Amino acid sequence: MAIQDYVGRKIDILAYYTEETGVGEVQLKPELAPQGTGGLLTTGIQKLAQRFLLELLTEKGSMLYLPTRGCDFMKEARLGYLRTPLDVMASFSAALSDIKRNLRLEELETDAADERLASAEVLSVSLSGDTASVSVQVLSQAGTTRTVVAPLAVTI
Repeated sequence: MAIQDYVGRKIDILAYYTEETGVGEVQLKPELAPQGTGGLLTTGIQKLAQRFLLELLTEKGSMLYLPTRGCDFMKEARLGYLRTPLDVMASFSAALSDIKRNLRLEELETDAADERLASAEVLSVSLSGDTASVSVQVLSQAGTTRTVVAPLAVTI
């Protein structure tokens, strides 16, 4: 992003950044300050994708003073309910209504359109042993998209 992408906008700290693995894929790394940096900033569709991912990975009821934040997706993964790609798709579809509601409740009309959620969909699901990878495309109200790949540990 160029400096003009940040002018007049609210910024956020980048909690998940991508790193090339050298084998044609990109790994999502949860780190507030990658080595050699003082932290990274984000805005726009990347900020929306991060907000979406944080909501997806937060178990509903896990935040003491915000009991409706999050969704049941990670709880179902932790309890071993996600055994097939169809299970993952069904759980994601159920979680999506909670995620949309929570993100829209914190959005303001004055927020940039590329930071406001329009929709999201699962592009692919990969299950291998006790890990799963879910590729989700997030669509902003500005029509921009960002694909995030959420690596998950699942209970067998």
